[in-house]
Amino acid sequence: MSFVSLLVREIRYFTNFTNKMYQFLLFFQPLMFLAIVYFLKQMRDDVNVEKFVVASALISMWSYVLYSSGSALISQKWSDTLKLLIAAPTSLFQIILTKVISNAFIALISMILSFTYARFIFQLPIGIDNFGLFFLSVLVLLVSLSVVGMILAIVFVAFQNVFDYQNLILTPALLLCGVFIPVDTMPLFLKGLAYLVPMTWGIKSVYETLTLSPQMYSSMIISLGVSTIYFILSVLIIKKIEMVLRKHGSLGAI
Repeated sequence: MSFVSLLVREIRYFTNFTNKMYQFLLFFQPLMFLAIVYFLKQMRDDVNVEKFVVASALISMWSYVLYSSGSALISQKWSDTLKLLIAAPTSLFQIILTKVISNAFIALISMILSFTYARFIFQLPIGIDNFGLFFLSVLVLLVSLSVVGMILAIVFVAFQNVFDYQNLILTPALLLCGVFIPVDTMPLFLKGLAYLVPMTWGIKSVYETLTLSPQMYSSMIISLGVSTIYFILSVLIIKKIEMVLRKHGSLGAI
């Protein structure tokens, strides 16, 4: 089966929205965060509404990628179909890649839904002056989210209580990557750790396109560069895992 066919099947499967948790993440979670932004605006006039609207969209995107891509392999292991994927002629890397790309695509839908809710339900300004540059920065962010999704899929397959760990890192990752607080204002140790995460640079470029900062192109390039490094590492690890699994003929390695 070709890569495009796999990708189309993944997107069609997830856009059925049969999973209640994904329905909540896509449709209801943005409403909750935007309601908070709306009431903040009512109580305080100095709130940067445009940034909080974008932040609510970023939270929805990260949440979806964390839970869907992070559970990509472990869900197959739970349903006892992972061994069939290993035995299939399609490589494990190709399967994981199609899953994380489809999840990134649906994360983009969650951002669009967040902006739609903000504009037409809550009457909140979005504050995007250049939609072309903003969309470019979002594409860069989606690349970084896809790479992070691959890493999470590899790491979380080793844990049975995967949802506990996903819940544990949900908010700290948002804080570390600068969704709420600029990374430059963090302590030196956290700043260095944050800049090692490709998602940090993607989020930074999104915020910089809102203000049309001259640094936005540098942030996009760095985000793509860091994402490439993690992507290469992910490919090597997945190939190693697949080789070990095919050699031993069991899932004991994970």
